[in-house]
Amino acid sequence: MTKIFSAEMITRSDLNKETSRLEIALADPAGSVRTLSLGPDAIAALVEIVAGLPGSPSHANNHITKIPKRYAVGHGRHEPVVMLRFEDEPAYGLSVTQAAALGEALLEEAEAVSDTMYCMLQ
Repeated sequence: MTKIFSAEMITRSDLNKETSRLEIALADPAGSVRTLSLGPDAIAALVEIVAGLPGSPSHANNHITKIPKRYAVGHGRHEPVVMLRFEDEPAYGLSVTQAAALGEALLEEAEAVSDTMYCMLQ
């Protein structure tokens, strides 16, 4: 048996609708990446295992970070709001003040993240 791969981050996930297999790319702290391909039975078993763990989303509010592939920003047609939408979820309506504060906070965090050294994944 090979040594244990200590995954710390999910770098990619993709569901193949034809084969019903889920591919998940996992990275360890050193930046090594391994990809798992899970069938429907393995996925169901994994869901059951994770749901029973202390600290899982069913027991706590600790959720895996969602990284949207698409987002949209616009404005309201009948109300003076800035609209913010991720993926195909319902849009958020923000007041002008909230939108400006969000924009400033996003810029500050983007600068902080760009200054932080993360493991390089290739």
